[in-house]
Amino acid sequence: MFSKGKVIQLKGNEKILIVRTDRIGDLILSTPVAEALKQKFPQAKIDFLIALYTAPILKNNPFINEIILDDNRNVKGFFKLRKIIRQKKYDIAIVLHPTLKLAGLLKSAGVTYRVGTGYRGYSFLFNRKHFQHRKTVERHELEYNLDMLKVLGLEPQKILPKLYLSPNEKNEAGVFLKKMGVNSDDITVLIHPGSGGNALIWPAEKFGELADKLINSYSVKVLVTGQAGEKILAEKMRSRMKQSFLDLTGKTDLRLLSAIIEKVDLSICNSTGPMHIAAALGVTTVALFCPIFTASPKRWGPYGEGHSVIFPSVPPCKNCSPAKCERGNCMDLITVEAVFEKAGAVLKSKTKIEK
Repeated sequence: MFSKGKVIQLKGNEKILIVRTDRIGDLILSTPVAEALKQKFPQAKIDFLIALYTAPILKNNPFINEIILDDNRNVKGFFKLRKIIRQKKYDIAIVLHPTLKLAGLLKSAGVTYRVGTGYRGYSFLFNRKHFQHRKTVERHELEYNLDMLKVLGLEPQKILPKLYLSPNEKNEAGVFLKKMGVNSDDITVLIHPGSGGNALIWPAEKFGELADKLINSYSVKVLVTGQAGEKILAEKMRSRMKQSFLDLTGKTDLRLLSAIIEKVDLSICNSTGPMHIAAALGVTTVALFCPIFTASPKRWGPYGEGHSVIFPSVPPCKNCSPAKCERGNCMDLITVEAVFEKAGAVLKSKTKIEK
């Protein structure tokens, strides 16, 4: 909600900066904001201010004119970024994930209208406030993001998040997979056993047991992905397996990973960036979620149709965190059989094997 009379009346040729400087999944779920604005105002200039490592997510996006990278880590970076934003002369900035530093940056850079939450101690730095409590988890993060556009008089209908891969990128992924031993007619399952650290993860050993069952039952090829620092998770998977998987850990950048994900038949992930990449590319996803209330799949689940979410049968934990789980890791309560059943429901239709 916001006060009547505070709606920003757009002419249609404004320069608009969307601000989302946190993580990969958060940025993916923010892309529909640019699409909604560009559909309504095709002559508007829509830019994004984002974190450096998330920049590949927005490559080729037809609704975005320019990307500005957040170099706001110190005083020097603050003033450098302020100069860039001031020179761009933005009419509007929409802050989807606010911080005090970002709010101060936009005000000092002279952005005419600064749209942000009305519930922070620094909300006085925003001159158009939207009052929403995301921590109450009443809707999906993507829908919270689109809801911010009410300040501009827009109420867009459901828009799916999207990533845009070029033909060359898709071809590169095909060549990469062929070198790894994956043929075009293989049924492939991608497993991403890690997470960004905001949620508890399913034990890697169980991912290994699951991979064995999927290979034995459906003759699939399993691709395991992750950052180089997550190599230990692939090793833990391997310790529980008689079959083998294709280890892509540390071998892909974000664009190649996305192009590979787009080619698989099923992705199985914890709540993490690659889960949102898969959903944005239309890949059927089985997602494993912990019961931390603010990490709920209601707010952070894979967005779109046909996906499945599994979480342990325990009450929601409102004051828990990955470092404070009273059970050590309640994700261990999720059985291999439960995940295998969800995955099998997808693979049966692809392999035409009756079970």
